[in-house]
Amino acid sequence: MQKVFLLIYTLFYLIALLFLFPKEYFKRPKEIRTRWIKEKLGFFKHTLSKTSQSSFKHKIWIHAVSVGEVIALTKLIKKLAQKYEIILSTITDTGQKVALQKFSRYEIKIIYLPFDTPCAIKRTLKFFNPKAVILTETELWPNLIFFTSKKIPLILINGRLSEGSFKGYSKIKFFIKPLLKKFSLICAQEEIYKKRFIKLGANKKKLYITGNMKFDIELKNIAFTWENFIPRPIILAGSTHKPEEELILNAFLNLSINGTLILAPRHPERFEEVETLIKTKIADSNEKFFFYKLTEIPSTLSTEASACIVLVDKIGILGSLYRICDIAVIGGSFIPHGGQNPLEPAYWKKPIICGPYMHNFPFIQEFLKEGACIMVDQYHLQDSIKNLIEEPKKRFTLAEKAHKILSKNSGATEKTLKLLREFIGS
Repeated sequence: MQKVFLLIYTLFYLIALLFLFPKEYFKRPKEIRTRWIKEKLGFFKHTLSKTSQSSFKHKIWIHAVSVGEVIALTKLIKKLAQKYEIILSTITDTGQKVALQKFSRYEIKIIYLPFDTPCAIKRTLKFFNPKAVILTETELWPNLIFFTSKKIPLILINGRLSEGSFKGYSKIKFFIKPLLKKFSLICAQEEIYKKRFIKLGANKKKLYITGNMKFDIELKNIAFTWENFIPRPIILAGSTHKPEEELILNAFLNLSINGTLILAPRHPERFEEVETLIKTKIADSNEKFFFYKLTEIPSTLSTEASACIVLVDKIGILGSLYRICDIAVIGGSFIPHGGQNPLEPAYWKKPIICGPYMHNFPFIQEFLKEGACIMVDQYHLQDSIKNLIEEPKKRFTLAEKAHKILSKNSGATEKTLKLLREFIGS
């Protein structure tokens, strides 16, 4: 029966792929299209550089969807790379770029996750011949799970099931249950996720609570040559989505203060769009603003500007940029997206403002309960920023509490590593 459902799933997957493929192919820069399509189809010979089929080290294939997952797994991947050859797959281009930056000195092969079709998955498994496959969070790809589990251990780490995902999977429990049974080990972030996995059919004897590895972040302390020259206070809005840039710009411009707004859009393909928006807003303003793209900002700035707006047109730098800000605004939280990671500003002890849509990060409830962040809707964002600017003691208190929660919840990486060593071995 399961094979019948898998066949039906694959058929629908291929139909969807026919419609989505042109958009996915052409949205990528020309220089990576060939590699993208070959790897999505499971052909990798042309990309072999750091991994060697003749190596004495066993290989482990780890899948991390995008930037957030790559950052969360960084510490774990670096430790595993001391003993194994790592194949790291991502889905997004930004995930690829961040992975290449973070692991440039390690014996790690970075690839695109192949299409979830039998041929592509079997080709990939045969070529790399991994000792185990590790998936992250909610990455349940049926063909990948089915064909991997037939021969080698299949593991899910940093596992989570949002309320929306749980409700969706519950409707097709007849299909999901056999897939979850195939995991050799599931490491869940929290008790609530463990219970949801069990309700969907996972084997409770193979389920462990290890915590959230996103709390184990390590961010690089970068000294920016211009950081002492831009006007303060600095408000940094990170990983923003459309139309958040406009509402954040409006809030900043209406404050009429000396200071700097740093805008970091979540997706690189929107850099040009956001740049146009910023220039339009500045042109319509009666105030004098200086505008810079991060990649073009001079080492020393003119002191004539009372206010400045900086567009972050570079990926992989946001975590380090939070260090220089006075107030952090979390993108993806003022629209029904689910929010972005608030732990990076907490790492640097920065006060955090987020919108009401943070359901992808349920631990935000602990932040709110402990008074470690401020949650407001878009209509009260301006007042909240103004309030924090005027009350430095409040900024300090928020930041200290956020950092305390981050420190208290760290340690998931070590717990996960211990279990991986038991299940994978040498």
